[in-house]
Amino acid sequence: MARGTKPVPTPQQKRAVALFQRNILKGEGKTIEQILLEAGYAPASAKQETNIMAGIKPHLTVFIDRMEAHRERVMDLLIEKVDAAAYPDLVRSLDVLTYNIQLLGGRPTQNIAISAEVRARLDALVED
Repeated sequence: MARGTKPVPTPQQKRAVALFQRNILKGEGKTIEQILLEAGYAPASAKQETNIMAGIKPHLTVFIDRMEAHRERVMDLLIEKVDAAAYPDLVRSLDVLTYNIQLLGGRPTQNIAISAEVRARLDALVED
């Protein structure tokens, strides 16, 4: 559990968790900031959501685990039904599940490509 996180979610955390779940299940497309504002967090806190998400993340693990299990079933269907199922629908389902798992897990949701030159400069900085 994250440092400073209480084993029982606060009322705001409970509202935020419920809103994240509803947002994903109903495809509402709200941003993290919008969800946090709706859950009752201050605008300044919602803009800088990292600390809030660190506290909420442990309370989302059950939901994330269920999504990962569902994603595994979808991947199995990709193999089993590639000829019979609408392949684009299966791929889209896999993509949406992966994105939402990354989002709720606090991991990057975008692959930000950088040039080899920039990568070399960053690597040099890390080595120093």
